[in-house]
Amino acid sequence: MARANQPLALILARNLAASITVPAFITDPEGIVIFYNEAAGELLGRRFEETGRLSREEWQAIGPVDEEGKPLETGAPLTTALKQNRPSHERFRICTDTRGVVMVETSALPLTGPDGFHGALVVFWPSKDA
Repeated sequence: MARANQPLALILARNLAASITVPAFITDPEGIVIFYNEAAGELLGRRFEETGRLSREEWQAIGPVDEEGKPLETGAPLTTALKQNRPSHERFRICTDTRGVVMVETSALPLTGPDGFHGALVVFWPSKDA
């Protein structure tokens, strides 16, 4: 993420995500993943430095998925945060490179500042009930 031209809300969200041990990613308003932290990279099986930004289509291939790892058409928390500008939480499966299909708890928070809507911060972690 080129910080020079980024809104302050995205810069601060990236700094927060980089500092926490919970898997997290940041999207722009269109749902493009512009950063994910080390914990997310460990869970997904690939580091952000290896993949760079992920398009909405690339991210949707990761999750939500069904038991066999096939993408689902669902209103995941990210969709709610981006389209309705409100927080959301849901439990669903994702497909990782190293662990296969994993059930995760996911919370998405819209990133809105005085200068408008800028995207979302999403945190997710393996569900204990899986």
